[in-house]
Amino acid sequence: SNPHPILETAPHARHVAGGVNVGSAVYGTIVAIAVIGAWYADPSSGALETLTSVAATLVVFWIAHAYAHVVGQGLPLDRAASSHIVSALRHDWPITQAGILPIMVLGMGALNIIDERSSLLGAMASGVIMLMVFSIAMARRAGRSWLQSLLLATVFVSLGIVVAALEIKRLRYTYRVNAACRLHRV
Repeated sequence: SNPHPILETAPHARHVAGGVNVGSAVYGTIVAIAVIGAWYADPSSGALETLTSVAATLVVFWIAHAYAHVVGQGLPLDRAASSHIVSALRHDWPITQAGILPIMVLGMGALNIIDERSSLLGAMASGVIMLMVFSIAMARRAGRSWLQSLLLATVFVSLGIVVAALEIKRLRYTYRVNAACRLHRV
């Protein structure tokens, strides 16, 4: 039994990719797609800087989510405080794990095994495929038919892509505003 009920996950989610917290894996995947997409929007961006940005962003989001869980539990200061923190870090670890495949694809671009720009596209595509796999696996675990699972996965992947696209627009807008501010300071 999980001593931290806020971290409970549906029983059918326990054996699917992403471990006990598939939601964190989905979240990390969407964040990775968005960060890669924002870098891809700049034609001068390379695979290494994109890889570094994805890894750093996922680690920051992982720590932020674990912190939020600990705060949500009332900032326990008892003897079990460290176990609360470790439990929260373990719970949200799939946020960072979600970046492994896209980072590997970006790494192939950084090492010139594949074209750098192609590696960014490939990394985004790997994220979309991961969203599809997570969605189908969860729907099948919940007892849905293959057809229902594919339809649900298509809907959820489309929503994930919309969320990633919105984040890409936000990141690109922030980049343009920062660039304009730098120009006016000169």
